[in-house]
This record gives sequence, C-alpha cells and structure tokens, in this order.
Amino acid sequence: MRGSIKVFIADNQLMYKVGLKTVLKSYSSLSLVGNDQYKESWSEDIVKYGPDVVLIDLEEDTPAVAKSILQVAPNTSIVLLSYIITNETILHLLDVGAMGFVSKHADPTEIVEAIETAYLQKPFFCKISSVCLTNIVSKNYQLPHKITASFTEREIQIIERICNERTSKEIANELHLSKRTVEGHRTRIMYKVGAKCSAGIITYALLNGIYQRT
Repeated sequence: MRGSIKVFIADNQLMYKVGLKTVLKSYSSLSLVGNDQYKESWSEDIVKYGPDVVLIDLEEDTPAVAKSILQVAPNTSIVLLSYIITNETILHLLDVGAMGFVSKHADPTEIVEAIETAYLQKPFFCKISSVCLTNIVSKNYQLPHKITASFTEREIQIIERICNERTSKEIANELHLSKRTVEGHRTRIMYKVGAKCSAGIITYALLNGIYQRT
C-alpha cells in the first residue's frame, strides 16, 4: 500500500469523533484530513481535502448525504459507522454505493481494517453487519422498490466462477482476494438478483446471458 490513506470523519457526535481521531492517529498508514464537524459543509470539505475514505455516521438522512458525497467525489470510498445497523440501512447504502459497514462498538483494528479494505475498493462488513447480511440473504429481504441488477467487472468475474462451481476459497486464490472479500461480493450479488443461494445466481446468470455453459 503506497503512502498513507487519507481519511475524513463525517460524524456529528463530537466526543466519539475526538476519540476515534485519537485512536486512528496512532496508525502510520492513516492520515486524517478535514476539521469540520457539521454535515452542511462535508461535501465542500471532501472536495477540498480529497480523502480516500470517508467514515460517515448513521443518521436518518445518511443515504442522501452519502449520495451527495459520491456525486462530488466519485472515487472516494464510504464506510458507515453506527451503533445500530439494520437490514434497511444496509440495502439503502449498498444501493447508494457504500463500501463498508462497521459498528461503533467495533475494535479499533476492525475499523482500520474496514478503512484499508475500502481504500482498495473492496467491500467490508463487520461482524454485526455480516449477521444482517446473512438475514437479508436467508429471507430474500428486499426494499419496497425493485433495484435493476447491474454488476461491476469484479462481480462478473465472481459470477462466472460461481457458475463454474468454484468455492469462495478457490475464487479468492484465482483473483488474489481474501475469502472474506469474495463472500462479501457473493452476498451483494445474491441481494442484487434476489437469490437465496449460489444456485439462484447461476440461474440468473444463465437466463440473462451473463454466463453460457460450454
């Protein structure tokens, strides 16, 4: 990893923000940018400082705020911080384009791991958000509106390998990713196509011409 990762903390809870800054400053791989604590100028500050990763606190309007941030800084990765993570929140923010979800109860090492993973444009889910994702997949939970499925190049690569009956470990080795990262992609793909398991992904890929058996 070259240089330090520029991190912007978008959090209105001042005491938590001060504590988090103190912790993150101890990591030489990270560089904290920005000083403002109020969301009215977050987008302006993000354009000014050009952070690689934005840690954003969960509030009612967080999906809209995240969307506005990505409009002015499309190459910035967003990681959600929250004491409470729900199915609805995860689905809304996945739709917006958030890369990671971390509980505010998480250990500092897990928050740093989320930052470093999001910096590489890879999804990260903490232990608590992983439980929500499992619930989403097992119950085929969806938002009221139907989201049209579209896939990134990496997701297409993983879909093709799922269709070829590769395990998450095998896919991780082939694409030089961690097994956890592959499972995160797999979960996002299942959500997008409304599948409960890999068989649903394969069926969708075959019916929509994403994969053809030879």
